[in-house]
Amino acid sequence: MAFTEYPNGAIWSTTLPNGQRTYFEALLLDTIRTKSILVPYCAVKEDFAAKDTGKITYTEVMDAEPNWNPVSEDTIWLKGSHLDSRTVSIDLAIYAGVMKLSDFAELTNFWNNGDLRGLIRGKLGQMVVDEMDILARNAFLTHPNPIYAGTGNSARADLLATDLFDLALVEDIRTELEEHDVPGVMTSEDGGGETIVCVTTPRVIHDIRNGNHEWNDVQNYHATGRKLTAEAGNWNGTRFVKTNRNKLRNHGVVTQQTTLNGATVEGQGSAATVDGIYAVGQSTSTRTITVASTTGFVVGDYVTIHDVDLNGGAGNPPLETDGTQETRRVVAVPNGTTLSFDKPLLKPHATGDLLTKGVDLHVSMFMGGPSVVLGVAERPNIMVLPRIDDLQMVQRFSWRAFLKFQMFRPEYLRVVYSGGSK
Repeated sequence: MAFTEYPNGAIWSTTLPNGQRTYFEALLLDTIRTKSILVPYCAVKEDFAAKDTGKITYTEVMDAEPNWNPVSEDTIWLKGSHLDSRTVSIDLAIYAGVMKLSDFAELTNFWNNGDLRGLIRGKLGQMVVDEMDILARNAFLTHPNPIYAGTGNSARADLLATDLFDLALVEDIRTELEEHDVPGVMTSEDGGGETIVCVTTPRVIHDIRNGNHEWNDVQNYHATGRKLTAEAGNWNGTRFVKTNRNKLRNHGVVTQQTTLNGATVEGQGSAATVDGIYAVGQSTSTRTITVASTTGFVVGDYVTIHDVDLNGGAGNPPLETDGTQETRRVVAVPNGTTLSFDKPLLKPHATGDLLTKGVDLHVSMFMGGPSVVLGVAERPNIMVLPRIDDLQMVQRFSWRAFLKFQMFRPEYLRVVYSGGSK
């Protein structure tokens, strides 16, 4: 492999040879396929020429309508059935990330042995999987007609923690989707038959289990058919997949909020010892963050730090589209202006950014077919970058993609927002 070797075994290359790029791209795509929860439920449209235009047009040809009136015995010519189409224009965007680590960092430099394959399947690959799944989730959440649990609720801001998922919705939604002739997520070739799939949170599945004794765990049937990634079981003709990506912590009604009184940096904020077990973070890191006030925040709270400018100002909850946000568990409240978390902050945050505690929202996505299309002009691929710092100590591995997840067939999807039993 055409990498430059250093005494400590680290690898770098400004560009990968074509054969290696093809191999590692395939390895990354396989990692996305096997680890992702939501990406596999999207239709894919690849148009590599769109890299020049930044736009992909996705077209669907509609089924013809039959005319079931009888024809006379002397009919010679039949009127042709009309075919028509509908399109959606996908404006592509660049997504990217990079991992950097100094030779002298306290962290275990696990890629110093030149194991780029292990890196792609491990930390770097997981970074891409997480981002792709979040982008897919956010596209599903653009459904024009979401359903809100509870009585009389018509917006996220109306939901309380006690507005639990209503079991009656499962039957109603499944029947409604079937009445609209949705194709089903799986085809008969998959061995499991066509079905409706609900991607939801472990808490919603817990509430369904406790509400009905006829729940069928996946262990009881997966040996006879295809098991979906993270499938938990089925109930009332619907197969359920669980993922915490659909748990939007603190995205509901705000119950307590403060602001950062000073910018934070990566690595800041974790307690030195967490739960009496873990020694967390680097020895030189700052162990607290400073806020305007800790009033209303207690040990055990999960709080979200998010960008005030991206969320419409103070008083508002986080938005799932805010990529700057991080959620942490409070493990110490040293005084009236500082907090410590279970994990360090891994992104920088500006003075005045919001720290919010609120109602957790649980999203249940009932899918009768691919309702989101993934337009791709450049697949996610890996770059091994040269050391360009003065001391050549910093190793850098990055990825990039030119793509977009976009809603296309909302009639194939139902999105339900609810609270949770805990």
